Amino acid sequence: MSFSGYLEGDIYSHCWFYESARRSFEHEGYGETCGGITAISLTAFMVESYLNLCCKLIFDARSRASKVLDHPPSDFFKLIEQTPKGIDIHERVAIAYGYKAQLEKLANALEAKVTGRKKAKYIRLHSDKSFYEIDDAIRFSPRAKFDALTEALYEDERIKKAHRELIDELFKLRNSLAHGRSELVKSSFTVASDTDSSFSPDLVPALQASWQEKCSQKNAQKLFNNSCEVIEFLSNCAFGNRHPFRMPTQIGALTQG
Repeated sequence: MSFSGYLEGDIYSHCWFYESARRSFEHEGYGETCGGITAISLTAFMVESYLNLCCKLIFDARSRASKVLDHPPSDFFKLIEQTPKGIDIHERVAIAYGYKAQLEKLANALEAKVTGRKKAKYIRLHSDKSFYEIDDAIRFSPRAKFDALTEALYEDERIKKAHRELIDELFKLRNSLAHGRSELVKSSFTVASDTDSSFSPDLVPALQASWQEKCSQKNAQKLFNNSCEVIEFLSNCAFGNRHPFRMPTQIGALTQG
């Protein structure tokens, strides 16, 4: 007896990075510094992956409109009647549900991040290419993507500023690890003891490079938790989704023989 089948579904890489980072905190074998480096790196991968996904989905306004048409909500006809007639129905849905406005704000914010030849290339590609194709050609930095997304989605300037500072801190630290250099470290110390017992090497504090001080498990956990909150906030602002770490449903079919 044999079976054949077909499966289809999106695999969200940020979900895997999220789960990998979360589990890294549970594994004591990594140690303080190695565990911190691992968690911070995975957190940065998680954030960058989600920023890419967020931009991709916003740029694909037609697919978002198609999902509305597949399952029209209760306010569908009321909102559609308020849009210009005589244009493609997907365009009308994108206008009615704010997808087109989101896209225009994000596209303009990204355009402001480039100059010269890159700007000309971006304008040319933006008309008919997906975000991933545009990003392959332009190579926006994670911070540029996040800044553009906050320009398009955030209304509270206080939250925007706080989230930008957090993402800036995360990627500065990630870059210091990725492009790190060996450094000579010097430190003076004094060991006080209440007993006359012999000196033990365990009493000598270990030397730490500047980047190591920021890679403690405590700091890594804080950056991870705060980054997850930023992703949840972005997801809710852009898509009304309060659970961005759930993998999308996969569909398939199975036949015997």
